Amino acid sequence: MRYRLVICDLGGVAVHFDADRLVHQAAQLIGKPFDEVQAAVYHKELLLPFELGDLKPVAYYERLKERLKLSWTFEQFTRIWNDIFSENQDVAGLIERLRHRYTLLALSNTNELHITHMRATIPSLSKFTYVIASCEVGLRKPDPRIYALALERAGVRAHEAVYIDDRPELVDAGRSVGLVGIRFENSQQLEHDLRQLGFNI
Repeated sequence: MRYRLVICDLGGVAVHFDADRLVHQAAQLIGKPFDEVQAAVYHKELLLPFELGDLKPVAYYERLKERLKLSWTFEQFTRIWNDIFSENQDVAGLIERLRHRYTLLALSNTNELHITHMRATIPSLSKFTYVIASCEVGLRKPDPRIYALALERAGVRAHEAVYIDDRPELVDAGRSVGLVGIRFENSQQLEHDLRQLGFNI
């Protein structure tokens, strides 16, 4: 099989992230339990519309501030909200080698603040031919339509694409629409699995 497209998740694959950092800081600031703050930050009524682009950053901040009685300004919140990412250097090396032979597409469930920050601070993101962020297209994984959009944008068929994600349920969702799925564990395993599929790395 000659693959033409590699679809790659960002957070947890190409990008390291510490999702609990903001929660810890907020919990310490307001003196509330970690679990209570975490539930507010990731509440589906806030996070889902934020990641679908239906809720703008200031609106998310205002609603979270109200729920938690936060004293942060929007600028303080934004800085802490974004200060969770670092590039996965090993995966960045793989991306650099792959991009000369294959089309690369980043596919991420994310929000406007995070994708803007990653574009500015994660060098390997510029190596992708296409970047699809959920907040910019109004679709989130595991919705089959976001995988169809990725294939349409790259101009390939499902059997010509390999999809890499760290979350097994999302890998399964990709497989359900015909993509070849790889569950990411580490860069060595990823390179091995790609080579097993016949990738020239």
